[in-house]
Amino acid sequence: MNEKEVESVLPADATLKPIGDLTIFEAGQFHDDLNALYQQEGPLELDLSEIDRMDSSCVQLIVAATRSGRLTLKGYSAQIRDRFEQIGFSQFLSNEQGAS
Repeated sequence: MNEKEVESVLPADATLKPIGDLTIFEAGQFHDDLNALYQQEGPLELDLSEIDRMDSSCVQLIVAATRSGRLTLKGYSAQIRDRFEQIGFSQFLSNEQGAS
């Protein structure tokens, strides 16, 4: 069991950029970080460019967060896009931002 902690950066420009893994082990902190992000006004971004691995628990959190229409995903890898496609949530990835 790899319990590598996920590090998050929440700058004032309304972008959340988690670093490391987003798995069931990090889901609680990631949920808290998303809630903190939503305290800001206006459009929000989730930058996934520093994510190594992601499981369905965090995909579900992202899907729930994007339903408001305020959150845009960016910087996601082909591996993360594939994870969303595998569980039927690829429609929640923005075509405008594209994969990095």
